[in-house]
Amino acid sequence: MTPITKLNQWLQAGLITPAQHANILDFEAKQRPATNGWLYSFMVLGAAIIGLGILSLIAANWTHIPDSFKLGVDFALLGLLAIGIYTQYPQRQHGVWFEALLAGFLVLCLASIGLIADIFEVSGKWHHALLFWAFSTFLLILFARHLWTRLFWVTLFVQGMCWSLVTASHVESGQRLEALPAVFLLAPLLSAVLYYAATHLKALYSLRSSLFFWFQLSAICALAFADIARSGGELADYPLAWFVPAYAMAGILALGIALHPEYRWLNRVLLLGALGLLLLYYYPDSVFSGQSRYTLFGSEAQEAVSFWQADDLRAPLLTLAILFLYALHAGNGGHQRTFHVVTFLIGLRFVILYFQAMGGLAATGVGLILSGSLIIGITWLWYRGRDRLHAWAKGLQA
Repeated sequence: MTPITKLNQWLQAGLITPAQHANILDFEAKQRPATNGWLYSFMVLGAAIIGLGILSLIAANWTHIPDSFKLGVDFALLGLLAIGIYTQYPQRQHGVWFEALLAGFLVLCLASIGLIADIFEVSGKWHHALLFWAFSTFLLILFARHLWTRLFWVTLFVQGMCWSLVTASHVESGQRLEALPAVFLLAPLLSAVLYYAATHLKALYSLRSSLFFWFQLSAICALAFADIARSGGELADYPLAWFVPAYAMAGILALGIALHPEYRWLNRVLLLGALGLLLLYYYPDSVFSGQSRYTLFGSEAQEAVSFWQADDLRAPLLTLAILFLYALHAGNGGHQRTFHVVTFLIGLRFVILYFQAMGGLAATGVGLILSGSLIIGITWLWYRGRDRLHAWAKGLQA
């Protein structure tokens, strides 16, 4: 239902007068931007595609183009885009060209770093190039008005920062996959710390939504990765040095949560509990023995162990505990959309746990019928009880 439809219903119900109805419509018409969000998105997407197309044409004839000509064209394009951004700056609030030119300039700056590194044979890591690009364009991104432009910058900055911190913490950093668990753990912690910093710094306030998006997405990925790895008896024998940056960020985050003036004591306890369990998920290995029982009724990949010693049962329980604590925090804090998403993930993890435990039986027709019935039942119960569960969580500390 659109806002205009609601206003018309309020007018018909006598909740507002015709004069108020007209004043509201006039006010919204003045506040509404001249273009829609989808137009910004397509303009930015078009600018990025044009930039990639230019790079593709150059790459096709790369060896035949003189280095001086490459640099000359590159700096000329940067200069033209800079002039365009400057001329469109007064219309940045309602114009689409400013945002499109800004996105093109950011992409071209990143390509220029790669071009200079290739011509002058500069040795370095790709994540160092991302950090250099992010710091070089930091002041420029503060003038961005569209979400996708800010999200593009935040995405590359977080990636560059995470990989740089993790690889700098260990001497033997040649194998990228070995550092992946530490990156998975560091990404949500770093995003959360930067999000808290953006809430207190007015200049960074526009980056809050992008940082919060990456916090939630990377937290889900980190939890899923640890769940899968621990259930399979993996994620062991990694040096502690990989996780030092993540532990440092966790300490800063814990201090910020404890001193947050807007959090109730219950929210602090819930967040600190979820943070502690997430750290326990990755390290140390005292909770997980590396012994995994594949099914309860089918063939087993390893020698059978007791119920509480099976990693493929410990991991889901730890995942559900983390999700439950965060769901209570979201419900108690009034974040209804986040609460619904997390409670849905809890139900989904229960369904996956059923398939893990009943792997042999689920291959039969009876197992499939039971599985489908379980999915329908959990979905129905979650849909019917989500509002009451949200109200209960919100009223834990009224």
